Amino acid sequence: MTLPKGYGGSGGRVSSSGGSGRDDIERMIGKRVENMTGIFVMGFVLAWIATAGGVYVGVTVYPWAYPLPSGLYALSVLTVIEALGLFWILKITREKPMRP
Repeated sequence: MTLPKGYGGSGGRVSSSGGSGRDDIERMIGKRVENMTGIFVMGFVLAWIATAGGVYVGVTVYPWAYPLPSGLYALSVLTVIEALGLFWILKITREKPMRP
């Protein structure tokens, strides 16, 4: 495999060990997702705040269309959906890569 210029120890060519280094490939691709747990949790928190804000506006501004029990039910269902999404994101990012 030939890497772009600036990557790899021998000017972009494959090293004699049979492949390019893992560090070179990670630098070429970008930041690893295993190190982004804080960003994922912050995204979940912001999504939940937006959901709660939408429910609040619906219950207070349009009470005839969104009564309080309906709003609380919607908030609880959407919270479960968002939490499941966060769970799956964290589960996938913590998986170990399969190496032959």
